[in-house]
Amino acid sequence: MITEVEIEGFKSFGTPAEKIPLRNLNFLVGANASGKTNFLSALKFLQNAVRQDIEYAANEVGGSLEVRNKLLRQRNEPKPVRIRIKLDTAVEFPLSKKSTWKINSFEYEVILDLRGQMNVPTIKSETIFAKLEHQGEKSTFSLTRDALKVSITDPMSPRDGKINIPVPDQERGRLALGVGFFAPACVILKEEISRWRFYNITPDIARQPYRETPDCDLGSSGENLAVILHKIEAAKDKGASHLETLVNGLRGVVPGFKGIKTTRSPIEGKWAFQLSEEKIKGSINPFSASDGTIRLLTLLVITTWMSRNASLVAVEEPENGIHPHLSEHIVKILKTASKTTQLLVTTHNPAFLDHLEPDQVILCDKIQGFTKLRRASDVAEVESFRKHFDLGELWVQGTLGGIP
Repeated sequence: MITEVEIEGFKSFGTPAEKIPLRNLNFLVGANASGKTNFLSALKFLQNAVRQDIEYAANEVGGSLEVRNKLLRQRNEPKPVRIRIKLDTAVEFPLSKKSTWKINSFEYEVILDLRGQMNVPTIKSETIFAKLEHQGEKSTFSLTRDALKVSITDPMSPRDGKINIPVPDQERGRLALGVGFFAPACVILKEEISRWRFYNITPDIARQPYRETPDCDLGSSGENLAVILHKIEAAKDKGASHLETLVNGLRGVVPGFKGIKTTRSPIEGKWAFQLSEEKIKGSINPFSASDGTIRLLTLLVITTWMSRNASLVAVEEPENGIHPHLSEHIVKILKTASKTTQLLVTTHNPAFLDHLEPDQVILCDKIQGFTKLRRASDVAEVESFRKHFDLGELWVQGTLGGIP
């Protein structure tokens, strides 16, 4: 689980770095263009940089000019982009039959220069620290990297002292963590970051039929929903279908909802899904279902199925197209999922806040052009105010901040 994030010089984030602690469940609220999505984008950027390389990560957000904060660029300030995360892991793994190690936490920082020739980003530095435990003794794994070399101190390695490895020219754009083979700690951290999932549900995309592939996954907008529903339909857990869990989740909030089934086109080989309602004969094409129903279905798939193999799930504005009276139900769904997977949720819905604690809410403000973050629990006298007003009311009134 990510316990702390620092972002500096990325998109709307200025300098010095914005530092924010994270919990299992985190709702980001604020005005449009206050930086909620940019917070998620920074984590997605880091994931792409680790899984691919920094040039790919920059291109995914529009290129280097779109990564670096525009105000800092206009002022010609030589400020790099810096992203730092802290994670609690508690991962145990054997190095041999008689030797088991435990990694309690990670600290990972990347500093990039995006002012290079042809706007090609370069790596200024990269650091990894991992707190280890072995047979009651504590130690620290460390990796530091600059443009020319990687230096590693690994208590798990049979070699003593620091190991220095030159960075080949062809790997200058790749993070050391992306290579992954340097040490078990790197492999575990890379896997943790690779299991982050980001979603912004688009009903028209989620409705479409899709072909099944060996590595088929639910896309960020809801791609492959029909394929995932087929997999859920086929999966059995102690005799009960996971699909029935989704059906029960929708029956309680969608009037007359009855069931879901998947079918495969014999010609195109694509999977599609259909819905059924009480008192209506036959099936309902998803293109005839409401946007809210498709969003709820996709959200349930994310929180009950996709989250099982994710270390972090980020969802943008899950309230879109859904009746406000279902706010408590949606928060309950997200709270349940957060017991096993860390969640980041952006929202403009004050009704969500009425069912949350102040330390579960992150307020996003734009101050002098830069994103500023703080938890609602850090607002002076917030608990005193809550004796008279719900948290959502306090936000709308402007007592908490995070409004236009």
